[in-house]
Amino acid sequence: MSRGILHHFLPASFYGRAILILIIPIIVIQIVLSVVFIQRHYERVTAQMTTNILRDIRFLTGRLDASPEPQAVMLSLSDLVEILQIEIRLPSDAAPMPAEDQVARFDLAGKEIIRVLRSELSSFRMADLLRESGTVRLWLESRHGVVEILLPRRLVTTPNPHQLLVIVFLASGLMTLIAFQFLRLQIRPIRRLGAAAEAYGRGERVALRPSGAREIRAAAHAFMDMRNRIERQRAQQKIMLSGVSHDMRTPLTRMRLILSMMQDDEDRTALETEISDLEARLDGFLDYTRGQVQDEQQLTDPLALVTNLVERYRAAGHSITLAKLPKRPKPIILHPGSMTRALDNLISNALRHASRVVVSVSMQDGWLEYCINDDGPGILPEDRARACDPFVRLDEARNSDSGGMGLGLAIAAESARDHGGTLVLEDSPDLGGLRAVMRLPARHSL
Repeated sequence: MSRGILHHFLPASFYGRAILILIIPIIVIQIVLSVVFIQRHYERVTAQMTTNILRDIRFLTGRLDASPEPQAVMLSLSDLVEILQIEIRLPSDAAPMPAEDQVARFDLAGKEIIRVLRSELSSFRMADLLRESGTVRLWLESRHGVVEILLPRRLVTTPNPHQLLVIVFLASGLMTLIAFQFLRLQIRPIRRLGAAAEAYGRGERVALRPSGAREIRAAAHAFMDMRNRIERQRAQQKIMLSGVSHDMRTPLTRMRLILSMMQDDEDRTALETEISDLEARLDGFLDYTRGQVQDEQQLTDPLALVTNLVERYRAAGHSITLAKLPKRPKPIILHPGSMTRALDNLISNALRHASRVVVSVSMQDGWLEYCINDDGPGILPEDRARACDPFVRLDEARNSDSGGMGLGLAIAAESARDHGGTLVLEDSPDLGGLRAVMRLPARHSL
């Protein structure tokens, strides 16, 4: 369960996950470093420096309390006060004491200074760290009243303590940018390999040069070897199809010639029926196998493909119409031979089981859709996935009383996958029968 939740929140791409793996440790290190630095600096260093300056303050205030003449004491301590950089103002010269300590909300060092003063100096009354930048004002209780003490802030805390954090964060940001660039260069060969594999799945051959890390180069070489083996197998398949088509049709032609010289009787009719069925099965098998051997891709008018098929079936007397288009789709990259066979099978399959067929073409959001609607009995939802498998004939509805090898939908589905698309069977909302939707990516250039 936890693994599924973690996978849900992770980025989908490998690049995003790699960035996440890179950034999380950096952020954690920055947080730990900042916390440790702040603790050591604002609590220990500041407390130590404040404690050190308290000895000087105690000495000066002690001398002041011990004498009944504060003016004379201040005159005698003038050289020492100048050296210590601590200014003491007697009650007559002291500024009004604030009602509460004056310190900025985010001044952690200032808060630490006040904490140490309150805990270590019993005569401490109030402190003001806001009136003058870089100056600490203290009010202490003395024998002669409340005196004001001014001292430079650098005596109780280090100046510009944030500089180290800024430098660390800037250095981390710079190193992160360098790591991003390095990571992008490492991810680029993986993306190229993925793009080449995806393109090859659509029947395209994209040039691929192995690069990157050793494992990525090995994967690229393995893909190129696999692609070469598949192309050799396709070349052999073409040769085999040509030989099968010739070798199988020659004896069938001789058998028909022999039958033509025989007398008309029941045996001759039965043999002619069997030969016709054998030829139909052979044509179906060759058509399905031929669809797996792709023709060359080219810029094709998607409307012209289906228009020619519709006109041909209409000329043969079938009730088929092509829906009007609001806008003619632009030419896209297709395997025209494979797509023609796929559409021909979808239309012929619809006409075999229905009395009316409507074909439509649309293009939106970068996708081309061929929709073949009919008013036939349709296919049950639980049988639609199985109907697209090769050599499958359903027992109900569309294939119960019809012929064929059960390859029509399989050929169309295979062609859609080769183009990077899908074939979906659903209920026709307009005619009430079956609706076959072939959805293909609309690419306008190789």
